[in-house]
Amino acid sequence: MNVMPETKTPQRQYKILVFGLERKGILPPAEPPTAQNFSVSFETYGTSRRLNEYDGVIIFQGVFENFDPTRQGYLTHTCDIDELDKRKKEVALLLKKGGFICFLLTDPFIDHNECRDFRETDLTKCHLNYPDFYRKNFSSRQAHITPIADEFKNFLDIFGGATSYFDNHNKNLDFHVLAKVNQANVGILVNRNEYFIPSLVPEKNIEVINEYFNILIDAITSIHNKLHQTIPDWIAAYQFHEEAELQEKRTALLSKISTIDSRLEQLNRFKAALIHSGPELVSDVSAILKTTLGLKIDETDEFREDLKLIGEDGKIVCFCEIKGINRGINREYINQTDSHRERSGFNNNFPALLIANTNIKSARSIDEKDQEIALEQVAHAARMNILIMRTIDVIGLLRLVLAGILTQHDAQSLILSNTGWLRIKNDKVQIIKDE
Repeated sequence: MNVMPETKTPQRQYKILVFGLERKGILPPAEPPTAQNFSVSFETYGTSRRLNEYDGVIIFQGVFENFDPTRQGYLTHTCDIDELDKRKKEVALLLKKGGFICFLLTDPFIDHNECRDFRETDLTKCHLNYPDFYRKNFSSRQAHITPIADEFKNFLDIFGGATSYFDNHNKNLDFHVLAKVNQANVGILVNRNEYFIPSLVPEKNIEVINEYFNILIDAITSIHNKLHQTIPDWIAAYQFHEEAELQEKRTALLSKISTIDSRLEQLNRFKAALIHSGPELVSDVSAILKTTLGLKIDETDEFREDLKLIGEDGKIVCFCEIKGINRGINREYINQTDSHRERSGFNNNFPALLIANTNIKSARSIDEKDQEIALEQVAHAARMNILIMRTIDVIGLLRLVLAGILTQHDAQSLILSNTGWLRIKNDKVQIIKDE
């Protein structure tokens, strides 16, 4: 009997990035570990290098956020949303080109606290947010972990430690279990390129750190090679009847997803008006007003916080003052609006709009952002023929227009024909004038 000689798949060489190790209080080794099939680079949290420049990225859970308990037991929370959004895009590109990302799970998940939602505040969490998929915490860390994938046995025996586990009821999710504690899934692989590995934080010792990443990367690349063996061209050339149709559907779906992602990104830019100040706030408000009112905007003014709304006939129809403040609206801002209106050459009867992003630093929720304007200030604005809107009101008006509840003409009329306070509350329009 003739036996075909065994063919060996060429071993792939991986460029691996360990990102933001210092955020766990660990200094990277001066000489990163290397092996026959991979090389490792350590880059600090704010590096200019992009994650999609590599074949694989390893990152610890929680590096984009921070929780600090106060003496009263209240958790203060910070999230570096700009860095997070940037890295989310880079990871999407990394996975699209066939790379992988490994999240090292070292802490319990904090997704909610006192009505605050933290499910989108870390890269690890963002990659676990699927319908009918749940992450839960153990009451205490579990040290004895059973590997389901043998490749991870060595790593889990030495460095494994589980604080959380996963329940998957999503039949459409590409989900594989890598490790268990009893019947609980503690190590998982999602979409064949997102690894979630329960781990202790390694000791701050160069030899231990090198051993830690050598064993971990060896396990990941071994599994990844098996899952992503390249199909030779001569095999790919053979096609089933349905492949061409499926490729067309896939291309169409990717185009739709790209359009949806662009729209979601635009809506998020609108919402950024709730946190910005200065030129960024002016830019945010300008974009919102254009979409809400359907009017052109004149931003070329000697006052940086001024805008002018241009009617269909090309004439200015409203003067707009924009302020970003860390408290509520007071008489000073109303008087400044009146003064700047006059300095721009308009009389006291000309429509003037004061838009203020209030309580920028103190607000930690939409409810805290939605603070009342003192009625004496509202009455003063009405007497000065000025209309006040907070950024949350401006976004609320945009929301009504986008939903088709109001037309752009309706929104124009509300702004150009009223003074006092134009408030949007629960999708209802309120005009408040008197004390």
